[in-house]
Amino acid sequence: MDLDTATKANVDNLRELLRNASVIQASQYFNGQDVQVIPSPPDHKLGQVLSRYIAMVLLTSNELRIVFKVHFNPEQIRTYRQARGASADDLSDKQLIDFMKELSNQMGGRVCRIFDAHQIAIGMSVPLCTRGIYEIYADYQPKSGAITKFGDFWQLNGPFDTIYCSCFVELMGKDDFSTVKAADEVAEEGELDFL
Repeated sequence: MDLDTATKANVDNLRELLRNASVIQASQYFNGQDVQVIPSPPDHKLGQVLSRYIAMVLLTSNELRIVFKVHFNPEQIRTYRQARGASADDLSDKQLIDFMKELSNQMGGRVCRIFDAHQIAIGMSVPLCTRGIYEIYADYQPKSGAITKFGDFWQLNGPFDTIYCSCFVELMGKDDFSTVKAADEVAEEGELDFL
């Protein structure tokens, strides 16, 4: 496999892996309800403001770096939570932000478990949240040593209406990630209660 073919296989596989992880985790997080991936419009690009807030995690190892983001508006999550009978205390912006930070944490955790199953150690940051407008200040230039970099956007449609996910991936070496696949994994379904 030459470098171009290997690079394309890595990029294609990592895109699919990240999209699938987001769908599976969102479905489990939202009580097993159906979640679909809808390709984002082609005019979306890295650094574009997509929503009021961004919940994100950073996944990193010697071989790669992934910034995984969930772009959301609290109103749509509030509507979903109200329909599920959430108390008024659970509907504040702060609680909704925590709810979505946990979703990004679970999505990142799924990706870490997939890599771990392939004996690739990958660390994950605590989930962070920032206002969506700060996306315009994000630095999407490859850091020193990045051989390949790519970004991706996709929409998740489900009981929460629509949320956007995005990622920025930097491959630091010529490692082959084209065979990293998700194994079937049983996970607990249902929402978490925030204390």
